[in-house]
Amino acid sequence: MKKLLPIVLLLFFISSCKKDKQGDYSETITTGEKWGIKIGSSHAEVFAQLKNAGPTLDFQNVAIVGHKPYSSPASLEQLLPYYYALTIYNDTGTLDRVVLLFTGDKVQQIATGGGLTVNVTKWPESAADDTAIKTDDPVSGLAAKLAKIRQLPAYATYGFVLSDKPLNKPFDPDLVNYNDWQFAFSDFVSASVTGSSTVKLHFNAGKLERIDHDYREGQIFN
Repeated sequence: MKKLLPIVLLLFFISSCKKDKQGDYSETITTGEKWGIKIGSSHAEVFAQLKNAGPTLDFQNVAIVGHKPYSSPASLEQLLPYYYALTIYNDTGTLDRVVLLFTGDKVQQIATGGGLTVNVTKWPESAADDTAIKTDDPVSGLAAKLAKIRQLPAYATYGFVLSDKPLNKPFDPDLVNYNDWQFAFSDFVSASVTGSSTVKLHFNAGKLERIDHDYREGQIFN
């Protein structure tokens, strides 16, 4: 009986540890690492770590919290190759937007509309060919065309928003100016339960200071 007591206590301890990570929970990591993302790493180092973690955890993009809109096409010229999409929008009067999706170094898709969007092959439709953006246009020439479009009175107030940062493109040096990043992923816990994680990364003085992980489980209804 005396020999069994330590074993029973050990099993109880293991069971208790497992229970802490079952169901919904939140955790904050300020030392060590999580999923290979290391506290104390620079922005560029964390991005490289995310590129390694992405395929395993099954996420492809990172949201940059507070990524501000741009008003000048010239400011986008060096940034566009680091992203997969650009939204062009007007929020004065009637809401209007255009979403440009990139594949490689070309415009793959142009979607327009304030609510539901429709695909087009040219935008603005009435603009001259040397001004309008068309599918298969090189991304490297977009800034010049956007500058021409902004000179048209109907589009003079339009702004620009970059997509989330894709992991399959190089690190954007401008990201060192943003201290909060976020990503999410999910997995199946069982045939009827899925687990979803929301992860926030906080930088301070150029180094990763904290990882906030929020985990929630939900039922799958067929």
